[in-house]
Amino acid sequence: MKKINKKNIKNLCYKIKNKIWTLPTVLMLMSNKVFANGSISTAEVNQATENIKSAVIKLAMPIGGILVFVSIVIIALKMIVNSNNANKRSESIGALAWVCAGTMLLGLALIVSGIILSIATNGSGSLIGGN
Repeated sequence: MKKINKKNIKNLCYKIKNKIWTLPTVLMLMSNKVFANGSISTAEVNQATENIKSAVIKLAMPIGGILVFVSIVIIALKMIVNSNNANKRSESIGALAWVCAGTMLLGLALIVSGIILSIATNGSGSLIGGN
């Protein structure tokens, strides 16, 4: 087994960096054939927009809600268990602040995705600048 030292770590990082940069280069050098229609209809844009909205509503909101609920329950149990230890109790309160921040971030992500979809379709279902 190899010894872990700075030289081995640098070599490993160098190899990983080269592999990461190789993939985009190879993809750019590949053939540029595109098999697509010349235009996108309004019905296709409407369907894609509705699919994205339903995916966000059906997946992100319930999963986020469940994670927030479970996190709050776990923090509450930690606070109850550590009721005699002030330091542990303050750590639990700090964790509650992180859960609140994550909840706000999830809500902000949902709002921003709704705004982006509204701007991209101009509220009409057709892409801005589309035919």
